[in-house]
Amino acid sequence: MASATERQDRYGHRFGDGSYTPEIVVDGASSYVGSYRREVATAIEAAKSRSETAAAVSVTRDGDRLSIEVSGGNGSGRLLLIGFDHNRQTSIRRGENSGRTLEEANVVRSIRAVGDWQGKPLRISEQFPEGQDVAVILEAPGGRIVGASRLQGS
Repeated sequence: MASATERQDRYGHRFGDGSYTPEIVVDGASSYVGSYRREVATAIEAAKSRSETAAAVSVTRDGDRLSIEVSGGNGSGRLLLIGFDHNRQTSIRRGENSGRTLEEANVVRSIRAVGDWQGKPLRISEQFPEGQDVAVILEAPGGRIVGASRLQGS
């Protein structure tokens, strides 16, 4: 998916470490090797404790449409709509894991920018993206996540 490759490339330039898989970026501010579970968990907990929410974000579904709302607040940001699958199996055909089937969780299927937020309330209607479930994030110009929501009841 081109949008994921582009995002990974931006992270690689921001952190100066290239890009690798599996990589986890926490709060748009730091990257970790995804298999280093203890280090990742510590980083997530630290990000939760210093979270700086610029605005409340909510998303609801009506058929094949989504309603995304961002409250008024401080700052600006780009609103990203992310479609993902809860669980997925991938059969590996080549490389060091050839012949294995990997179990994956929360696999992103689509990412797209759906609007710019400038501190004023914003309401957007969008088509449901590829994937089983939806998350919406509000990303500040520097990459920090300053608001987020997940579709409830999916």
